[in-house]
Amino acid sequence: MSINQVDFYELCLDEGEPFYNEIYGLEKEDFNQWVRDNLIEINTIESYNDVIPNNEMFNEITESGYEHIHYQCHYSAKASTILDCNFKYYTGFVVRNSFHFPIITHSFNTLNENIIDFARIEDAEDPFNEENDSLPHTYYGIEIPREFVLNYEQETIEEKSMKPLLYEWFLHNN
Repeated sequence: MSINQVDFYELCLDEGEPFYNEIYGLEKEDFNQWVRDNLIEINTIESYNDVIPNNEMFNEITESGYEHIHYQCHYSAKASTILDCNFKYYTGFVVRNSFHFPIITHSFNTLNENIIDFARIEDAEDPFNEENDSLPHTYYGIEIPREFVLNYEQETIEEKSMKPLLYEWFLHNN
């Protein structure tokens, strides 16, 4: 699949509320072109172990005030960026080896050019099944600077907001 053929506008609308409902008011072609112009391929992973934070990293961010919520990618990526200036925040998409849903929206971090994905920390009560989870996954993202993410600190930390900030970053740049 060529990432340049993806209709990001429709993909976001499919995920809808509460993440992307504001995108409906944008010009479809303008939004799609902006995403294509700004989206970068970060890396392809073969296992979730490639991206989950180690225990020391997880403990440090938790001590800073991070409250982990399993599988909540948009919240966890923003919160870790807010709480630790070394994390870079990306929101974008993951291309998967899946027939039904080959591309999904996703937020994640990088640290020292490595993907850190708090949403891939497994919940013991609802574990991943990597054999059935369409790996490999290729991460694509648009970096949103920490200074911008800090504008959403209260709603992220206090309300555990899952808004990915893609719409807000688009408006800021257009």
